[in-house]
Order: sequence, then C-alpha cells, then structure tokens
Amino acid sequence: MPDSCEVRSEKETLNEKNVLKPSFCCVAATDYCMLRCKMCNKWHEPAPKKEELPSLDEWKNFIAGFRELVDEGFEMDFGGGEALSMPGILDLVKFAKLKGFRTTMASNGYLIDMDMAKRIADAGLDAVSLSLDSYNPEVHDKMRGVKGVHQQVMNAIDNLTKYSPQTRKGLCCIIMNENLDEILNLVDWANGNKKVDWIYFMVVVQPNYSGPLTDNWVDEYQYLWPKDKSKVLAVLDELIMRKKNGSKVSNRVEHLRAYKAYFNNPQKLVNKARCIVGGKAISVNAYGFVQLCLFKDFIGNIRQNDIRELWRSQDANLIRKKVDECKTNCHLLLNCCYIEDEPSLYSD
Repeated sequence: MPDSCEVRSEKETLNEKNVLKPSFCCVAATDYCMLRCKMCNKWHEPAPKKEELPSLDEWKNFIAGFRELVDEGFEMDFGGGEALSMPGILDLVKFAKLKGFRTTMASNGYLIDMDMAKRIADAGLDAVSLSLDSYNPEVHDKMRGVKGVHQQVMNAIDNLTKYSPQTRKGLCCIIMNENLDEILNLVDWANGNKKVDWIYFMVVVQPNYSGPLTDNWVDEYQYLWPKDKSKVLAVLDELIMRKKNGSKVSNRVEHLRAYKAYFNNPQKLVNKARCIVGGKAISVNAYGFVQLCLFKDFIGNIRQNDIRELWRSQDANLIRKKVDECKTNCHLLLNCCYIEDEPSLYSD
C-alpha cells in the first residue's frame, strides 16, 4: 500500500505489442462518509438514489473487463467516501482477488470492529491505509469532525491484527496546521508499534469537492495551512532524517523534499514535465463514471460501457492528448502520484 501511488513510467506500461496499459486504478465505490473532515467537503454532497448507482454485478463486470487490460498482480484500490460503508464492497474485493488483483483500501477505520475485520480477512484484502492525523485523540477527532474516531482507529488496528493478520496496515497522515506539533510524536508511536507496517504523509491541499482548482484556496481555508513555515520545514527535515535512518515513513526522501518546496511556494509546479498520471490512470466514481484524469471529462460509465472499449476509445485518446498539453498545477500529483522529474523541482 505505501507504494500504491507509485505510477510506472509510460515505457513500463507498454506491453510487447506496444499497447498502452493502465498504470493505476481507483474504485471510489461510495461517496458516503460518516465523518465531517475539515479538509474534505465530500460529506456535503447530496446522497445518491439507489437507481443511480451501479449494481454489484455491474461492478464485477467492470473488474472482470479491467483484468484483461492489466497483468497478474495489478493493484486495485478501493476508496470512497468511506469504502466499508458500501454494502457489498468486500464482495467486490473478494471478486477482484479471485481475478488475480492485489487489493488495497483507504479507510477512516470507523467501521472496523471484530466482525468487519473477520469479513476483511475472508475477502482477502491485502492492505488497508487508515487515516490518522495525530496520536492525540483531541487533535484527530477535531480535524475529522466526529468525537471518538481516534479510538475507533486504535480499535481497527487491534481488530485487524487479531482477526485479519494477513492484511497489512498502514497510516495516512495529512500535514496541516492543526497537527504540526504532533507529527513527530505520531512517527515515534508508529515506529514503536509492531501492529503498524508503515506511515505515509500527505500535505494539505484544496479540499475535495470545493470547486475548481484555484491558486488562492488558502485564503478560504486558512485554518488548514501551516501558519509557521519554518516549523513545517523543520518537521519535514526531521522526517527526511528519520526516513534515512530506517523509520516506517514510507514516502521517499525526494517526495518529502518536494513537500518542502510546496510549503515554500504552494503555486510552484510539482512536476516540470508533462503529466505522469493522467491518461494512464483509471478512476471510477460511485455513479460508475470513468475518468482518466479527475479534472477532465468522463469517458463513459461502467453501467453502459465495457471498460476495455472505453480504454481504447477516441474519447480516451482525446483526454490523453489534453493531459499531455495540461499545465495545471495539480497537487494530486504531489500527494498521491509523485515521481520526481529532476532535483530542481524540490531543491532548497
């Protein structure tokens, strides 16, 4: 899971017949989440009607078709909203496993009690990334908007360890103003906890579902952005040092250096060359709509279209062309799919 965001180069996604293969797949099977996170506006969205959503059979048809586009062991990521809130999500995980996929899931941990952990084990989920922004319950609960969610994450770690031991467990922490003093304590705790396999850091960006990307989003969300730049840079320097010394921090050193450049100047382009993700990554949202880039048009819907045909369609090729020409400072690349282009991108 810590390397699940690593996107292979275009050369590596070509098979022997010079056919472009997908490099990443995210199934965002539900938009529902019981939390009220300060850094995400998805929970403000209206609830969809049941008839608007793909059935389990339609999801399975997508998974089976997608399997023909990729190699054995390709990683399929399940997310949301809170993925585990979707009825049947673990049936999809189990189906994907039977088709030869590695499976990972991002979760807030809230629903992982003993029974859910046993069901996760039965589904064969390979890895889960649990959101945890601080080891301090007050800080985590405040940023996630629901009292007691920190304890639920602790329970989830224990339940998965006991009832789904084959599932690797990691943490995902967003670096923002509220938890800046807690970051290193969280790393210390993770390093000393045998139940935790890794800890991955993201940086705060414009919240999901907050409208078109803008360069001045910080003006509206000032409570998220670190007020003390010297402090956040010092924390990142310490994370770099700990990474070099064998910490469970899973971000590469170059990635952490890119985070430093971002906090120095959030408008700085995070990738100097053309987009390294769009056009080769497939995302399917809760309504079944398919995108090759989260900021470009849909290319179809799994309810009406075969994913194999969509992947090779003229609409897909048009999106790839637009992505190649795109100069948007997309921080999705920084958090989720960063591949350093050259050292000047993250040099001090």
